[in-house]
Amino acid sequence: MGERALADTLTREELARERKLAAEHERLDTGQAAEEALEEHHGIDRRMITFFGIMAAIFLSALDQTIVGTALPHVVSDLRGFDRYTWVTTVYLLTSTSVVPIVGKLSEQLGRKRVFLTGIGVFLVGSMLCGLSQDMTQLILFRGFQGIGGGILTGTAFAVIADLFSPAERAKYTGMVAAMFGLASIIGPLVGGYLTDHVTWRAIFYVNVPIGAGVLAALVITFPSLRRIGAHPRIDYIGALGIGGGAALLTLGASLAGTNDWGYAPVWYLLVAGATVLVATIFYEAQEPEAVIPPQIFQNSIFSVSMLVTFITGLGMFGAIIYIPLFLQAVVGVQATDSGLLLLPLMGGLVVGSVGGGFLMSRTGLYKVQAIVGMVLMASGMYLLTTLTIHSTQFEVSRDVVGFGVGLGLSFSVFNVVAQNAVKAKYISSSVSALQFIRQMGGTLGLAVLGSIVNQQLKAKTATDVPAAALAKVPARFRSSITDPEQLFSTTVDKAFAAIPNPVARANLVEALATIRQGVRLALADSLHVAFTIGLAALLVALALTFFIREIPLRKTTALQDRAAARADTLAAS
Repeated sequence: MGERALADTLTREELARERKLAAEHERLDTGQAAEEALEEHHGIDRRMITFFGIMAAIFLSALDQTIVGTALPHVVSDLRGFDRYTWVTTVYLLTSTSVVPIVGKLSEQLGRKRVFLTGIGVFLVGSMLCGLSQDMTQLILFRGFQGIGGGILTGTAFAVIADLFSPAERAKYTGMVAAMFGLASIIGPLVGGYLTDHVTWRAIFYVNVPIGAGVLAALVITFPSLRRIGAHPRIDYIGALGIGGGAALLTLGASLAGTNDWGYAPVWYLLVAGATVLVATIFYEAQEPEAVIPPQIFQNSIFSVSMLVTFITGLGMFGAIIYIPLFLQAVVGVQATDSGLLLLPLMGGLVVGSVGGGFLMSRTGLYKVQAIVGMVLMASGMYLLTTLTIHSTQFEVSRDVVGFGVGLGLSFSVFNVVAQNAVKAKYISSSVSALQFIRQMGGTLGLAVLGSIVNQQLKAKTATDVPAAALAKVPARFRSSITDPEQLFSTTVDKAFAAIPNPVARANLVEALATIRQGVRLALADSLHVAFTIGLAALLVALALTFFIREIPLRKTTALQDRAAARADTLAAS
């Protein structure tokens, strides 16, 4: 019997009762009722225990990405292979980004618990293998394996939160998870430096194992074992392979552009191949009933605008942020043993904005104003960064990035929740994965584009800002190192000049060195000004697009309840 025929034969009260019975049938089939009964019997909130476990897992994944950078010089010294230095981080980014867009849908089909716990297991095994690496090749391979686990965690975590909490309350929990990335950026370099200096670089990987094992054990017990009912799910293997492969090609091409410049031919081969694979997959997905990322979600204007704003923000933001520590060290002259301390004001603002913005959005139910305020703060902070000069102080830089961080935190909470709230319940998993993927791709492309521009600008500015007469006084073997911003504060050249016995020659070289370094600082400040200006332009475009986001009420039901209600309506009408 169809839905219209049923409505004609039953009263409104009888129809509501039928739907209620169907919803109860859904709860029994999926195991939701059993989970609720167990929670009531033990007097615990299993949702919160599960949420804290997810936060801990995300924190470990984020911490691993920030902790490794500090130890890399020691790793290269021990394992050799300086020519593959960047691949330790690139391969992790490559595999994690490839996994993110497909795990959301797969976790819905195979079960969130199974997929998320598998992600933790892969991440922990990868961590152990990285610690046991005997050469750079092994470390790179194992980091790639570890990245798969990290991508599963990132791509699934927000879908799990959608199952646990309604959009009306989801914002505060999403903000708390976002804060984990900020905390990891602060704590990671500190912990990495301590373990590397006082224990061994291998400990930065081993430390994940006992903590992660504890999280895994807790989630095995508390994670809701909700099942997808009905026939055995039809997994879209072709779509998963196409999206994952296309994402890998694009990420690899952008990464190579950042290290080899855009004139490197393989960069364009990879980018064109990646784009072609993704476009072909999108056409295939349009005909696939269980598509990994259904094209239908892009027909929703709120979701599409959120995706576009997220991509443009990542494009202009991450590429500019990466240069803030370099500006502080090379231009301002800040001496910091850990680069994480230089980003402390930025990440502190991010934590405050993420948590505060999440709670504010959950309380008010409004998101458009918060999104606009967040983008305004980010654009204002980036504008202030464009005003920095060679005479700027550490306080001025810290002041500028605090507001930027708060705006970033406010925006992060908004777009994650808004994108999920706008689409139908059956598309939430795919929307979460798509948003995380587009954010990572924006950041990766931003790093590549701005990195290339800054390098070109620096070469041109160094040629004009460094006096040729001063450079000619320095022995040829030192010229390349003293004009390298990364070596600006190295004491190697100073010690070599100090050892010169002739006081007149020594004084002339020291004076020339000071003049050259001042020119390099000026060239670097001018080059980074271009990066910050491009970042500002991107954020202004994102701000303009934010005004086009429609505001609709935040749902009061979880994604799991929405899917159950949809199925109950189907059962009641059958």
